[in-house]
Amino acid sequence: MSVVRPLTRSLPLVFLLAAGSALADLPPDAVEALTADFAERDRLPESSTPQSDWHKIGSSETWGPKAAHYPPVRIPAGADPIEWKRARIVAVAQHYLGLPYQHHHIPAWAPGPGRDGGPPAAGLDCSNFTSWVYNYGLGIVFTSDVHLQADGPSAPGRRLTDDEALAPGDLLFIKNRAGAKVTHVVIYIDPGHIIDDHADGVRVRPFNGWYSTSFSHARRIIE
Repeated sequence: MSVVRPLTRSLPLVFLLAAGSALADLPPDAVEALTADFAERDRLPESSTPQSDWHKIGSSETWGPKAAHYPPVRIPAGADPIEWKRARIVAVAQHYLGLPYQHHHIPAWAPGPGRDGGPPAAGLDCSNFTSWVYNYGLGIVFTSDVHLQADGPSAPGRRLTDDEALAPGDLLFIKNRAGAKVTHVVIYIDPGHIIDDHADGVRVRPFNGWYSTSFSHARRIIE
């Protein structure tokens, strides 16, 4: 059964193209292809667990059904594969703008009550959001645990050195305000912007304040 995911509002595609000169260099057909299959992918089941069985999993005390493995995508002819995939990740992330913050594995899981005792709400948390974006966008599956994403044998991609420039789609890991440990992960867009799922849901935010002062390190999956 297909899952109806919550409606979200997308940024104008021009924002994506302004996110970096590499993205702006995409051919017109490649730009259109960034989002052309979203409607088709939105109709795919979010989990391999049938939706009719979701109620058997539990209540809001669980993180719900695990995500299905989405198929890979075809890179448009004439597009630089790396730059197109980076733009694709940014496009997928902004496809979920407005999605609430919930400790869930998949966007549509909404057993209720919602966060802070509110009404049932679908959503994702920070690291389930990053893993979902890569899965939905490119068919790349990795752990949804923020600590395992940050480092260790199951962490995706590679850890960037301090002198490497960041690129769209990189995962940026943020420490808590005490600076003791990594507690948050975001997706890099450009030097001034990141996108993440945080307290008020999926938003494009300025890359400053806590995000920059508590920045730990980055991991690159696309290269």
